[in-house]
Amino acid sequence: MARPKHPGHPAHSPYPTHPTPPTPPGPHYLPPPPSPDAPAETLGAGDPDSRTAAERWAALTPRTRRTLTAGLALGAAVTALLLLRPPHPDPAAASSPYPTQTTYLHYQGRGPAKHTYRFLLRVESGSPVTVSRLRLPFAEFGTRTTPRLPLTVNAGDTAPLTVEIRVRHCPSPPRTIDLPHLDLTLRNQRALQQHSFLFGGAFPHALARELSTACPAEHPGTNPSPR
Repeated sequence: MARPKHPGHPAHSPYPTHPTPPTPPGPHYLPPPPSPDAPAETLGAGDPDSRTAAERWAALTPRTRRTLTAGLALGAAVTALLLLRPPHPDPAAASSPYPTQTTYLHYQGRGPAKHTYRFLLRVESGSPVTVSRLRLPFAEFGTRTTPRLPLTVNAGDTAPLTVEIRVRHCPSPPRTIDLPHLDLTLRNQRALQQHSFLFGGAFPHALARELSTACPAEHPGTNPSPR
């Protein structure tokens, strides 16, 4: 009669057993992903890649160091030459005339308001010209333009310009104005220039009357009288 088995315990075979060999990976076998708790791979202190730049430089032969130094110096010199080299000139700017060669200022007479004078600005050719400043180079006078500057005029166009000229103080001794001129700062694609426009005829006479009215000859050096 067979001995009854104890409940809860597996039966033991009287024959020896051998472990089942693992199944070799197939063509579609994927290794298991690494565990998130696995330690990160680090380089030890004795690893050659952990040397500093100074230590690597010291480990080079003198000839290698001289070669590297010469190469770095040559690269720095070439970079400096490229940065300091002037830019190539614009062919369009080189072919355009200077602004003083194409800009004209004509006196048109007294303006509609007191102390105002009318001018006509004309640009003959080339690139557009911008007037950024206008002044009467006499300490006695102050100027203000309408429209306000800067003013840009295209080639072949004209632009009216009204200049208010007021006497700021009376000269001592009295001044005689023979050839008054206006200084204009002109800029176009070619250059930035300052040019003096001389006027004869009616403009000097009108300016002289402005000065003599505001500053009577018998009271030189005084403040101009309001008119």
